[in-house]
Amino acid sequence: MNHPGVHGALPFSDSASQAAGYDLAEVEVVLFSPIQNTRRVILDAVHGAGFRRVNVVISIEKLRRAVRDAGLDMLVLEAKELIEAVCDHIRDIRHGRLGNNPFLVINVITWKPSDDVIRTFIDAGADDIIVMPISIGAVTSRIDNIIENRKKFVATPRYVGPDRRKPGRGNDTELAGFDVPNGVRYKATGDESAKVDMARIERANSIVREHRLRRTTLQFRSTAAVMEQFIKDHPGESVPLDDVSDMSEMAHYIARHIENDSRPEVLSLVESLQKIMDEAAVDSRPEADLFAILGVHGDALLALLRGEEEAAELVVRAVFTATEVFDKRVQKKRDAAENDAEDDL
Repeated sequence: MNHPGVHGALPFSDSASQAAGYDLAEVEVVLFSPIQNTRRVILDAVHGAGFRRVNVVISIEKLRRAVRDAGLDMLVLEAKELIEAVCDHIRDIRHGRLGNNPFLVINVITWKPSDDVIRTFIDAGADDIIVMPISIGAVTSRIDNIIENRKKFVATPRYVGPDRRKPGRGNDTELAGFDVPNGVRYKATGDESAKVDMARIERANSIVREHRLRRTTLQFRSTAAVMEQFIKDHPGESVPLDDVSDMSEMAHYIARHIENDSRPEVLSLVESLQKIMDEAAVDSRPEADLFAILGVHGDALLALLRGEEEAAELVVRAVFTATEVFDKRVQKKRDAAENDAEDDL
């Protein structure tokens, strides 16, 4: 099976003349190559492609230190034995837990071109995967592609990285791909729009946060609809606790990511959403209308995030309905408690 971004190397002797057409001398590269027997081959291929500023590290600890302390343009990660550690490292970068640039160009060199291994690197957020044996031609081809046609990025709560969706699946406005800084392109071509600086990184980070919030809200709304239908189809049965727990986590995620929002309508909407979600979470047999209201809250929040004109009307409807239902449920519980007390007498 062929995977996008996966390329085998041509024989070294056949591709030695295919030097890069770009000046890569100023591109800052960190090469993680823990295996002594192949280190020279990989380094020769990287140098042969035109890179001159290459820092070789041989341990995960030194790799993390290099990413944290240096202004890099590209990582080249050999992953023959430390597959999980390399993938964790990529995810830490992409999710902003390591270094100051989640959009660093990251290429992986692997000795195991199985579908499962390739998928692991792709899911971690790597730009490209090169299958050993490596050559100057393979490196040159991949770098030319990174410079000329680097994929746009997408962001979800679990993934940040190149958009590898098939054509026709990228039209969802909540997950539209977006351009990210590309230090390799900037230093190779002088394209200012690709320059890596804190302003551009923060702009891209803000898109990541927005896309994650929209994606989470979409998932919250979808799960609310599923729960509403489940209760209608299975009256009197306990609701799936895993789904309720997932919705609670999504509600908390949404609340955390809008707490600094300056719009009062967003804050009041999410406060109302949390209140209803907490009510649904403590009731083993919640009524379908609670999840219907949560779905309305999801629609209203999405409308606000998209800047749609009907957003204000949806917010008013959601908050008003939620308050009305919540007050009725509180009163119902009070009446039940009073009746129980009278029965005890």
